[in-house]
Parts: sequence; C-alpha cells; structure tokens
Amino acid sequence: MKRFRFQLEPVLGYKLQVLDAQMVELGAIQAEVRQQENRRDAAYAYLAEHNAEYIQRSREGITVVEAIGYQTSLKVLEQRAQQEDKRLEKLREKEEAKRLEVIETRRDTHSLEKLKDLRRGEYDQAAAKAEEKFLDDLTAARRAAAQRESLIQV
Repeated sequence: MKRFRFQLEPVLGYKLQVLDAQMVELGAIQAEVRQQENRRDAAYAYLAEHNAEYIQRSREGITVVEAIGYQTSLKVLEQRAQQEDKRLEKLREKEEAKRLEVIETRRDTHSLEKLKDLRRGEYDQAAAKAEEKFLDDLTAARRAAAQRESLIQV
C-alpha cells in the first residue's frame, strides 16, 4: 500500500507559516503596547510630580506670574498624558484586531490538522484491513498448497 499523503498538506503548511508570522506580529504589537503603557505612566507621573511641586511652591508663596506658568505647564503636561492615553488605546485596538486574526488562523489550522488526523486514521484502518486480507489470502493459499501436496502424496 502507498504511503499516507495528505493532499492539503501544502495548505496546512502555508497556514502554519501565516500563523507563525501573525504570532510574531502580535508579539511586536504587545511589546509596543507595553512601551506605550510605560510612556503613559511616565507622563502621568511627571504630571503628578509637577503638580506636587506647584502645590508645595504655592504654600510657600509664589508670584502670580509663576502660578500662571505652573498652571500653563500643568495643562500642557495633562494634554501630553491624554495623548499618550489615546496612542495606547489605538495600540490596544490594533492588538485586539491582530489577536482576533490569530484566533481565526488558529481555527483554520486546527480544522486542517483534525482533518489530517481523520484521514490518517482512515488510511491506517484501510492499511490494517489490507494487511489482514493479505495475511488471510496467504494463509488460505498455504492451506490450499498443503492440501494439494497431501493429495498428491496419497
């Protein structure tokens, strides 16, 4: 009997390559998300630090011009922190889209692998039946040859 050959093996191989590439892309996006989270956290930390400095200096007594300068810089820092939040949200959306893409590709590859396993099982069953038939035919032929030989000797 011929060796087992899954006809969709090239498709499965391609899907597995696509899945690997998508996993690499997802990992890169997740790294970007972590970096952006760090940038956002740093922006908010700097804002809080600057705000604490403003409060401390206000208690000590500052001029109106300095107070306006602090308030302006706090607004700018708050806007930067919000921009970092927006960038992070966009990256998370990108990450989720890639995650869904990976899930879909995994489903495809999983269904192809199941089909391959099913076909392999069918092949193995057919091979076992063919081998069993061959052995039965061989045994029957030996018996027939032995009977002929015993008839010839008599």
